[in-house]
Amino acid sequence: MSTLTRVADLHPIDGDAAVCTGPAWQWLPGLTRGHRAVRWGSAVVLTTYADCRAALSDKRFGNGLRAEIGAMQDIDPQFVARRRQSLLLEEGERHTRLRRLAIPALRPRNFDRFRPAMIQVVDELVDRVQERGRCDAVVDICNPLPISVICWVLGIPREEAAFFAEVAEASTAVFSGDPSTVPAAMAATEKIDSYIEDLIERRRSDPGSDLITDLLAATESEDRNVSNTDVMTVITSLIVGGTDTTRNQLAIALHCFAERPDDWERLGKEPELVPNAVEEVVRYAPTAYTMKRVTNEDVDLDGLWLPRGTPVMVMSTLANRDPGAFTDPERFDIGREFRHPHMGFGWGLRSCVGSVLARAELSEALTVLSRRLTGLALDGETLWSRPDTIQGPVILPLRFDAA
Repeated sequence: MSTLTRVADLHPIDGDAAVCTGPAWQWLPGLTRGHRAVRWGSAVVLTTYADCRAALSDKRFGNGLRAEIGAMQDIDPQFVARRRQSLLLEEGERHTRLRRLAIPALRPRNFDRFRPAMIQVVDELVDRVQERGRCDAVVDICNPLPISVICWVLGIPREEAAFFAEVAEASTAVFSGDPSTVPAAMAATEKIDSYIEDLIERRRSDPGSDLITDLLAATESEDRNVSNTDVMTVITSLIVGGTDTTRNQLAIALHCFAERPDDWERLGKEPELVPNAVEEVVRYAPTAYTMKRVTNEDVDLDGLWLPRGTPVMVMSTLANRDPGAFTDPERFDIGREFRHPHMGFGWGLRSCVGSVLARAELSEALTVLSRRLTGLALDGETLWSRPDTIQGPVILPLRFDAA
C-alpha cells in the first residue's frame, strides 16, 4: 500500500502581495514548479492537469466560493441564499437541473444569428479610436463590448448597457471575498433580479428573436414546472459570468498579441486561425486562473490525502501548462494542435455555461481588431488587477496604425 501525502507534507509557498505582482501565469509557475501540489495558506493548490481535471469532475469537491460567501460576517442571509442560487455557486441536483434546462438554448448555432451584431459593436468601438492611433483598450474596447453584446442577445435596448455594466461589476466584486463589496453587490442583485423578472414576463406574452425567448421555449419543452426563478437564475448567471470574464479575457488577448506583433499580423492575414487563437489565449493566459473548491468529505486524490473541509485551489493556469497534457506549454502558439482540451472555461459539470457566447464574442472581436488595428503594440505599462478569482488588465495602453 502506497504512503499517502498529507497536507502538512506539502511544500508551502509565499503568496504575499510582493510576489503576486502582475498576471498569475508569470509568477505562479515559479512558485509551484516541481511540485504536484503545494500549500498556500490554508489551501491546497493543485498544479497538474490530471489532478485539476479529477477535482472538477468529483462531486466530493464542493464549490469553494459558495463556502466563502456563506462564511462572511454580518451578511444578510437572504443575500447569501440568493447568491447561492447562481449557477456560479449552485450545487447538487439543482445545479445539474438548471444546466440541463439551459444547454439547449446555449448551443453554438443559437448564437450564430448574433454574430453580425457582435461585428457591428466591435466596428463601432474601433471607429471611435482608429483615427487617434492609440487607446486604453480596457476602457475603449474591452469593457463596453460584452455588455453591448449581452443587450443584443437578450433583446434589451442598448441604452441599458451602462446599467448592466454597473450591476454586473458590483455582483462579481463580491467573489473577491472582500466584505466591503457586499452592500453594492446586494443592491446590484436586487436591481438585476427585478429587471430580468419583468423582462421574462414580457417575453412570455410577447416572444422575440432573443435568448430569453429561446430559453423559455427550451425549458418549457423540457419541464413544465420551470419557475421564473429558474429562468432568472440562468439569465443572471450568463450576464454576471459572461461580462466580467469576457472583457478581461479580451484584454488579456490584446496584451498577448501586442507583445507578439508577428502573430497579430498573421491573424489579420489568416482569419481562419482565429477560433484556434481564442483557444490558445484561454489556455496560455486564462482570466479565470483558479477555481476554488472545498472537500465535502475525506478525499484520497490518487495518494494525496485531503481531509473534509480542505480548501482547494484548482489552478487552470497551471493545468494548462502541464507538459504531460500540452506540447511545449510555455510557448504561445496560435497554430497549436490541442491533444487535450484546456481548462480555461472549467471542466465537466463545472464548465462555464457562457463559454459558447464568450468564444463567439472573442472570435468576432479578434477577427475585426486584427484586420483593422494593424501595427498593434504596447503604448505604456499595463496595470493588472489583483489576482482574486479572475484577473486581467485594468489599464492597457495600445498604439496602432492610425486610419
